[in-house]
Amino acid sequence: MIKTINGFTLIEVMIVVAIIGILTAIAFPNYIQYLKRSEINACLAEANAYTNMVYLILNSPEKEQAIPVAVNSACVEITNASSWNESTTNLVIEAKSKNSSTVDIRCDLSKGANCTIIP
Repeated sequence: MIKTINGFTLIEVMIVVAIIGILTAIAFPNYIQYLKRSEINACLAEANAYTNMVYLILNSPEKEQAIPVAVNSACVEITNASSWNESTTNLVIEAKSKNSSTVDIRCDLSKGANCTIIP
């Protein structure tokens, strides 16, 4: 009776581990970049929503509604526009996304609530 050996040899396992390591080394930087882009895009959406609300309140014919304070969930900080009125001259809302040390997003209400990402 001939015995057959089942299983993988050590060299086969080492080759598979090496291939997984190479693929991980290639994919990890792209994954980190993807996370950063998604954080910035989430903050952009939040800042854009707040900017549109402020823009609509400032430009409404009846000035009954007060501008609320920005709620930060995707952004670390957003410019507080709750004290603004129709005589405010610097109509710029800036937002900073998580894991960022500088301002990432600038929304200019004098240009119609246009938000841009600052590289």
